[in-house]
Amino acid sequence: MAESCRELIENVLDLAIPTGLKLSPDGKSVVYSTRLKWHHRKGEHLCPSLWIAETGLQKSARKLTNGSYNDRMPQWSPDGRSIAFLSDRGKQGKACAIYLLELDANEPKAVTPAENERHIPKFEFSPDGKHIVFVSYPEKSSEFRAREEAKDDAFVWGQYWEYANLYLLSTEKRIIEPLFKKNVHVTDFAWNDDGTEIAIVTHRTPHIESKYLHGTTISTLQTASREVRKVCHVPRGVSSLTWSGSALYFLMNNTPEQDTSGLAVYSVHLFAEEYIYEKVAQGKENCASGLAKANRDILVYVEQGLEDQLRLLDGKILFRQEKRIIEFDAVFNGDRNGMMLAIAQGDLNNPTEVFSITASDEITQLSDHGNTFAGKNFGNCAFIECQTLDNKERLDGLYLIPTQHASLDGKSKKPLPTIVLIHGGPYCRITDAFDVWDPLHLLVPSLLTEGYGILIPNYRGSSGRGERFASYARSGMGVYDEPDIVAMTQYAIGQGYADRTQLVAGGWSQGGYLSFLSSVRNGAHGFGWQFRGVIAGAGITDWDSLVLTSDIGYMQAQTAGGSLWNMEKTDLRTRAGSALWEFKRASKEDRIPPMLILHGEKDERVPITQAWGFRRALDEAGLPFEFVTYPREGHFFTERKHIEDLMRRILGFVRMYLS
Repeated sequence: MAESCRELIENVLDLAIPTGLKLSPDGKSVVYSTRLKWHHRKGEHLCPSLWIAETGLQKSARKLTNGSYNDRMPQWSPDGRSIAFLSDRGKQGKACAIYLLELDANEPKAVTPAENERHIPKFEFSPDGKHIVFVSYPEKSSEFRAREEAKDDAFVWGQYWEYANLYLLSTEKRIIEPLFKKNVHVTDFAWNDDGTEIAIVTHRTPHIESKYLHGTTISTLQTASREVRKVCHVPRGVSSLTWSGSALYFLMNNTPEQDTSGLAVYSVHLFAEEYIYEKVAQGKENCASGLAKANRDILVYVEQGLEDQLRLLDGKILFRQEKRIIEFDAVFNGDRNGMMLAIAQGDLNNPTEVFSITASDEITQLSDHGNTFAGKNFGNCAFIECQTLDNKERLDGLYLIPTQHASLDGKSKKPLPTIVLIHGGPYCRITDAFDVWDPLHLLVPSLLTEGYGILIPNYRGSSGRGERFASYARSGMGVYDEPDIVAMTQYAIGQGYADRTQLVAGGWSQGGYLSFLSSVRNGAHGFGWQFRGVIAGAGITDWDSLVLTSDIGYMQAQTAGGSLWNMEKTDLRTRAGSALWEFKRASKEDRIPPMLILHGEKDERVPITQAWGFRRALDEAGLPFEFVTYPREGHFFTERKHIEDLMRRILGFVRMYLS
């Protein structure tokens, strides 16, 4: 690997990405944490810093903590005088406790036991600041630890599950007490406006699939009497629970029992005679992706095609750009005219930074984490659209053009050797951004620097286009998605972006599945071009076996088309998206190109057996491939050396097959 390219990759992996933005109650400051690009570790432990910045003051961000510990998830106290956050300071790499940092003090103090090792998924101050409520798990008992040490630890389904509970911490007395003494698993909560009640989200069990099998219950709890009342039960999961006035708001599937139908905003009015959840915003032609409470207003993060928006529930758009919003928060002082927004955002040529935005649209960059890349221009981002091959939908996507090949009209000066970069999900979409949670995207600056064009299609099943578009993923694997990759590639060729003789495809997770499928269908579309190589990372090759072995098999069954135990023996619909079932014919017709297959050995989402199967098929057929597995890694990697190796191999493969 050339030295300049190696340095570029190292700079990308060293980037601090802002996360967990929280505006102070008066809107004058914003606090946040940082993470590395793929949330990986640079050394043995995660060591992000806390940062604070003054809104409206250019590049005012400064460190609050020095990056020696895993300091994260900052929260302002209601009086704005202190910041609570999570840290492993009690036992680095193992402990998880809530710490309180007075802004006029030097050192934070633990307010929960510093050496506790149980994860705290969420915590929040009460509106008066006298308490902190948090979700956590009980510490392992001495009996359980003894069984582990003696290796007398046979697992009986359901017997040793650890249920998360809700706890109340007095910030003055440092007394902790459990709030919700039910044999259910707490996953989320939200305070009401005056702090007298808490809404609680629970699943029947702590198993990751509980919400798919048993649904989700929302209840309310009175903090004084501990009285609990059930509000509603929904057939799947909910997220972004928020309480404002007399209503609860949350995100849920457009079709509640279908996880492939996209997300919308729902509400339940608590003063009504009957608690009924109803859809109140987004979901038809766009997708809701997050909620935040600003005073008593509800702010919705919306994906509208390739545009990201921040809207109020009444539809008023506060901010919009064809760039990805990584994080956001808002404060309204008095009324909406006193609005202050904080967002984390970047684009193709600019790493993610923190910005403040006023009601008069005054935008100020507060951070400077990407200063290493200052003045660099990797390329142009062209937004493109085309018709699907079956003429049922319009597709959108990006074509990234290297600076040295970009013309004044925004197009490429000539057809370019092109990598078709297929996103995961499928419920996801890519717009202009520097930070994308996908290992192949880590190489975008390097690929552009070396002169390759990059096509990024948003195929059917992606987010940003509402319920109908997302629902193509239901039983649609191999039916709509792969033909959409073909349609977008053919369009890029026809428009003079891509060189039809110089094409490579690659992706991770769902993108890895589509890469495997593209390899066995290579050139079968009849347009006269083929991929010269395919990169498949953490991809699916057989949907039936995935449903049996994935940690979320019930959900995978919806996209696959069914689960074996609910299908007739003659029902073959799940094979439509399974590359292994098309391998024999593709091999006979000499369609399968050279392949690079990459997989983590501890992947629970897409187990490594998916890659083993395709490797066996290639090996027996005598076809060229490189098969690389990574010890200790799951679906997403955490070890820096492994990520560097991954990027080196991908870039080397692209260089080999795109001359």
